Amino acid sequence: MAFQFPLQAILRLRRGLERMERLKLESLASEQARAKRELELIVAQSLESRRRFQERMLHETIGSELQFEDGRADREAAAQRALKNRIVELEQLRLKQVQVYTKTRQNREVLESLRDKKFEVYRQDLLRREQQGLDDLFLMRQNLPRDE
Repeated sequence: MAFQFPLQAILRLRRGLERMERLKLESLASEQARAKRELELIVAQSLESRRRFQERMLHETIGSELQFEDGRADREAAAQRALKNRIVELEQLRLKQVQVYTKTRQNREVLESLRDKKFEVYRQDLLRREQQGLDDLFLMRQNLPRDE
């Protein structure tokens, strides 16, 4: 008789849930990394824009250019603030998801541990029965009359 774990369907479900929570966690981490890269790009572009503007100011500057540069700087600062807020929000979501994933993983590990213990009991019982069968066979052979 083969080993059958009565909670195998639940274990399979728990594995699926764990996988789903891990994928959510990976997705949040990926989105957070993408937002950080985008913020770094905006900061680098802003610095480059500011450097070029300062070079142009050395030669001649028109009032409308100053006004345009001020508006551009404000828009970049707003975009940076929005991205920083999004990164903080994603970090909070990621930390919550880490907790959910950890709990889901622990639930799966509890069931797997239970299954492993039940399998070990089954295996030892099987070995005990096999040994008992071998012992019975040995004793039966010992009691047989010998042909002489």
